[in-house]
This record gives sequence, C-alpha cells and structure tokens, in this order.
Amino acid sequence: MVLVLETAIARARSGQLTMQSVLWTFAASTLSVPSGADPGETFTDFQPVLFPKHDHSMMAVFTSPHEAERVAHLAPFVVSMSGSQLLLRSPATQGLVVNPGSNLGFDIEPAGIAKLRTELVP
Repeated sequence: MVLVLETAIARARSGQLTMQSVLWTFAASTLSVPSGADPGETFTDFQPVLFPKHDHSMMAVFTSPHEAERVAHLAPFVVSMSGSQLLLRSPATQGLVVNPGSNLGFDIEPAGIAKLRTELVP
C-alpha cells in the first residue's frame, strides 16, 4: 500500500512538490515511532531510537509500522501518532529522521522543527 506521505516524498524528490508541502503532509500523517520499552499511556518509559548527528541526536520515525520493522531489534514497541503531535512533543535539541535507510525518507533538523511548531500553533 502506497501512503500519501511516501508519495509526497517521492514527488518532492522529482521536483513535483515543494518540501513545505511534504512537511504539511508529514504533520497531517499518522507516523510509527519505535520505542525500546513500552512507553505506557503517559509516555514516561518512551525510549526512542536515536542517531547521532553533529552536536545533536535525530529520532527515528517511520511512515508505517512495516517500515518501523527496520529497527525492531532495537525498539520492539511502536507508538502511532500524528506528525503534528510528534513535532509538538519533540525535544528542542533533537531532530527527526523519517524512514532512515530508505530512499523515501528525509531529515528535519531541530531548527526546522522549531519553525514548524510556530506554524502549527496559531
């Protein structure tokens, strides 16, 4: 099944969509976020998969539970949430890597997340 977000990423790569359109599609999409522990209802035990990048870390997020299986050996639990929820919950010093290891992925640096937050919260 082809997901709208994956289609948007592919179209942006071919110049048919802007990255801004992809980011709004990301915010409206349901994402799969792996966790190394059962996060519980309050997310107190949430343990995301993090990749180091320069002076900050990047949290792995996926466009589907199937894509999240790539890191099941590190994080057997998967939380579903909207992209906007994820953007609003993410620490200010952390970026996001969407579908790491896939050609249908991209990074959002911490500064980009901060900018998106200002657009999401009127």
